[in-house]
Amino acid sequence: MKIHVSIDLPATPDDVWAEVRNIAGHVEWMRDAESITFTGTRTEGVGTTFTCRTRVGPLATNDEMEITSWEPAREIGVVHSGVVTGEGRFVLEPLGTPSGSETRFSWTETLRLPWFLGGRVGEVAAGPVLRLVWRRNLRGLRARILELQSEVPTADVGKLIGLGRGSEVRTHGPDQVIRRGEPGNDLTHEAGAMQYVRNAGYPAPALIEQPDPEAIVMQRLHGPTMLEELTARPWKLIGHAKTLARLHHELGRIEAPAGWTQVSVGNSVVHLDLHPDNVKMTPNGPMVFDWSNAARGSVAFDAALTYVILRTGDADTNVAARAVIASLRRRFATAFMKAFGEDDVLLHLREAAELRMLNPHLTALEREQAFALARGELD
Repeated sequence: MKIHVSIDLPATPDDVWAEVRNIAGHVEWMRDAESITFTGTRTEGVGTTFTCRTRVGPLATNDEMEITSWEPAREIGVVHSGVVTGEGRFVLEPLGTPSGSETRFSWTETLRLPWFLGGRVGEVAAGPVLRLVWRRNLRGLRARILELQSEVPTADVGKLIGLGRGSEVRTHGPDQVIRRGEPGNDLTHEAGAMQYVRNAGYPAPALIEQPDPEAIVMQRLHGPTMLEELTARPWKLIGHAKTLARLHHELGRIEAPAGWTQVSVGNSVVHLDLHPDNVKMTPNGPMVFDWSNAARGSVAFDAALTYVILRTGDADTNVAARAVIASLRRRFATAFMKAFGEDDVLLHLREAAELRMLNPHLTALEREQAFALARGELD
C-alpha cells in the first residue's frame, strides 16, 4: 500500500529540518510512535538504524528502520525491515510565498503487511486508518514548530496563545489577537459573522480589522475557557451546562442573513461549534468565539450538534484535562441537553451526527463515535 500526506508549515526548510533531523524527537509529534531506540552508534545520517515502537489502537509493533538518504533541508529516506516492510520518505519543499518562510512537508510510505496482519487485504483496511493517523501527526509537527516559534516572539510574530485544528491565534498588541487560518483558508465569513452577531447584542469578540483574507484581528478575551473552568472546577458542571444552553437560546433569537449557508430548517444564526472550548469566561461574562462555521438554521439543530460534539469530541488539550473531560463528558452532555430541552435535541440528533461526520478534521475515533451516536449505538 502507498500512503501520501502533506502539510504546509509556517517555517523555512532549514527551520523544519532542525526539528525533523532529531529522529528521537519524532515521538513528540507522532502520536502513533511510543518510543524510538537507536540500535547503532549513529543518531543521524545515512546508515542510522533504530527501532520505533508504534501503536495504532490495540495493534502495537516494533518497526525496524534504517536511514537510506539524508539531504539537509530537503529529504530523509528510510527502509522498513521489521514486521512491516517497505520504504518511506520525508520531503521538504520551499513554497514561493511573499514571506519566503513556508515549507511543504510531504510524507510518503510504501508498505507491505505480513500475512498474519492480513497481507494485501489488511493493507486495504489499514490504509485509510494510517492516512488519518499520519495527517494528525503532521498537524502535531505543525503545532510543535509553532510552539518553538512562540518561545521567541519577534516584533512581527506575536506569541502563540491558541492552536486549533486549522488555525492559530497570536498576540497582536496588549488587547488584541490575530487569528490566522491555514494557507487558502479564507476567514472573511468568520469575520463578518462575528461582527454581525456582536452588532445584534450577542457576546462575541469585537472585530478590529481584517488585514488579509486569511487573518482576523480581534479583541483579546481574558479569562479561562469554559472547558478549562470545568477541568479545574468540575463541581460547576450543572451551572456551566445551563450557561451553554442559554447561549444557544440567545443566539437562536438572532435571524441569520438570507445569503448564509442553510444547514437545517429555520432562519436563526447557528454557530455549529458552540462547545465549552469556544466559550471564554471573561470578567464581563461568557463570550463566544470561532465563528468560522456560522450558518442559517434551527437553534435546536445547533444544540443537537453541540450534544454530538460533547459526546464524541477528542479534545486537543493536556493530559490532565483529557482525563477529566473523559470522566465528565457524558454527565455534562446530559446536563446540557436537559437544560436546553431534551425533546428538541433528540429530534435533530441523527442529522446533527451525520453533519458532524462530514468534518474533515475529525479523528478516526471521533468519526466512529459520531456514526454510532447517529444510530443509537454509543454507550
